[in-house]
Amino acid sequence: MKKKLVSALLCAAMTAGCLTFAGCGSSSDGGSADNGGSSDEGGSDEGGAADDGSSDEGGEAGDDSSAEGGDEINFSGTFGDENGTHLSLWTFVDVHATFYGKMVDMWNEKNPDNTIQLEAIAYPFADMHQKLLMSFQAGEGAPDIVDVEVGQYPNVIEGVDTWLYPLDDAMAEYKDDMVQSRLEVYMGEDGHYYGAPFHVGATVMYYNLAELEKYDITQEDIDGVVTWDDWKALGKKYVEARGEDGKYWTSVDTGGTDWIWIAMAQHGEDWTGSFEEPANVQIDSVKKMLTFEKSMLDEGIAQVSPDGQVDVDAGISNISDHNIVAFPKAMWYMSRFLDKMSQEEGNWYIAPCPVFEAGQPRSVGIGGTGTVVTQQSANKELAADFVCYAKMSPDGEKLIWEDLGFDVCNTSLWDDDEFAHNKDNKYNTFFRNMPYDVLNEIKDEIGKINVLKITTTINEQFNLTSFNEIFENDRDIDEVLQEAQDAIDLEQ
Repeated sequence: MKKKLVSALLCAAMTAGCLTFAGCGSSSDGGSADNGGSSDEGGSDEGGAADDGSSDEGGEAGDDSSAEGGDEINFSGTFGDENGTHLSLWTFVDVHATFYGKMVDMWNEKNPDNTIQLEAIAYPFADMHQKLLMSFQAGEGAPDIVDVEVGQYPNVIEGVDTWLYPLDDAMAEYKDDMVQSRLEVYMGEDGHYYGAPFHVGATVMYYNLAELEKYDITQEDIDGVVTWDDWKALGKKYVEARGEDGKYWTSVDTGGTDWIWIAMAQHGEDWTGSFEEPANVQIDSVKKMLTFEKSMLDEGIAQVSPDGQVDVDAGISNISDHNIVAFPKAMWYMSRFLDKMSQEEGNWYIAPCPVFEAGQPRSVGIGGTGTVVTQQSANKELAADFVCYAKMSPDGEKLIWEDLGFDVCNTSLWDDDEFAHNKDNKYNTFFRNMPYDVLNEIKDEIGKINVLKITTTINEQFNLTSFNEIFENDRDIDEVLQEAQDAIDLEQ
């Protein structure tokens, strides 16, 4: 790979936290933003439970303040059988490290003749991705296994021929049960799969039903919503019934592209151009959603999200203060309620997103982490088998749901009553309805938008300039989109 390209990739990793990729991060861990829609306010990848930094059972946590070469370490732990095959793992989320530690114990119990000892290290977000790219460039120093935030995935997939080990064989026994659109996010241009997902990241609509009921808006009213026009009409009814300054139906983001992703998925469009075409942000779905959002602002039904989007402290406080009562976000946002809005237990209802026209798909997968196996590993096949067991098998998926609260990709569990309707699960008891009931309703409607090299450029342009020009400065949408396209074309 040319030095110029690698230099650009390193720069992308170092600045990722400023580029407002889709945040599906834990509110408690020191990661950074994630792909596709909104920034994560310094949280890590998906929405996980808080981690106290202690080791999990079966592992020994370290409190090192620096790694080789002076790199900061947030967490280190060694898990499993000291006589087993040694595998190393890097991540940028503490709770991911301890999750893998638990999965090593399960693996070893099932595979006594092929046990593993796992050394897991959690680095700060930008440090880890930069360190990984440097190790790929040097041809040495990479771990066996590494978590790659989905917004950073285009950087590592550039070296698919020499950097990454394909997971096709290892995932074969689970593949048919997985949400295919999520697997395809981590597919290379060669058609092979190189990353294992943590979650679907299915976008849904969250409603403060307890607040809405005060103004005679019921669950039946919500369930009757089909189109975005229906949704807007319900919002207008609420705002008029409440009649209070500072209280809105929803908020629109200037620091995240979630709304746009939903629209693109519903129209079967993709502003990245996929692998075949150049990026085009002037597509119909983008114009339709921007026009719709602007109309809600103009009619006083929506406000601009404080500090740019709902997944920052100001946005979360805005929700807690009941200044908005409905908003779209991925399933991983459930953890924000438990971690930062625990007083809202029993108030919120989850439903599919509206569509522009009846029959369109009602969801899109946003955010995520693709766990990859590096070609530098001396035990690539074992590492791949372990990764796919940990992140795709029923054993691993059950732990992902219970410990991390992610909407799992293995759909064989969605109809498992013990799994999906467990009354002891904190996510099942927090909301008015069961999350997997909603997932089953949209099971075949979860779209995918590609995350490619150009995604960083697109997100930066919209999150730092275009949205503000349209929503804050009242600029003409077509003019702003033309300016955005001109800027993006310079990078293609």
